[in-house]
Amino acid sequence: MFFFELIGAYLKQLRPRKAGPPGRSRTRAVGDAAEEFALAFLRKEKGFRLVERGMMDEDGELDLVGRIKGNEGLVVVEVRARKEGGLLTPREAVDAKKQRQVVETARRLLPRKGFHDVLRFDVVGVYLNDRDEPVRAEHFESAFDQSVLRKR
Repeated sequence: MFFFELIGAYLKQLRPRKAGPPGRSRTRAVGDAAEEFALAFLRKEKGFRLVERGMMDEDGELDLVGRIKGNEGLVVVEVRARKEGGLLTPREAVDAKKQRQVVETARRLLPRKGFHDVLRFDVVGVYLNDRDEPVRAEHFESAFDQSVLRKR
């Protein structure tokens, strides 16, 4: 009997994990875990203070918005998760199109919330293990700026 329980436990570990609450995709669950990991990383390593999270409208979303000790104004952080050793690094995955979308979204949404500060756009790359669990993060300060809107 013990042998079958052992085999069953092993097979259960091999099965893909469910994404969480019904209605949430696995990709969204992994993205949420990566954002949480990035937020904890920024708080610990950079003194990040969260102002807004997951700000969105029909045309875009801002992952994290906050302030970093020693930086004037708001910092908009795009979080990108990728498998460790993948073809693209998380930083490379934030292409020009995504950069434009983030800048345009920030220009639309932040004034609605009363924010008119100087903006900086950072990227936090979160590396995932084989089980899609965040294992490390990398911070790219001033990864892009509003000039991406002129480069069409």
